[in-house]
Amino acid sequence: MNLARLEKLPDWPARMTADVAAIYMGISKSTFATRFGAIGVKEGANVLWARVQLDGIIAKQFAIPQPASKTGGDTSWDDLR
Repeated sequence: MNLARLEKLPDWPARMTADVAAIYMGISKSTFATRFGAIGVKEGANVLWARVQLDGIIAKQFAIPQPASKTGGDTSWDDLR
């Protein structure tokens, strides 16, 4: 995805290639690949990173509290099983 196409989007895509993810993180593509290459998910010929995944990395880096995740999950439908 080139920068001109990216600028036309209303928001950052949910899944990003390394070049887009590097721009999102504010670092070079080579630095992004070194730091985060191992956590990308391969899909066909592409390796993708999730925006929510990158947001979590940023939040952790800047010690921004994140909502606690439910460990038990939603059990409200258990009685219908």
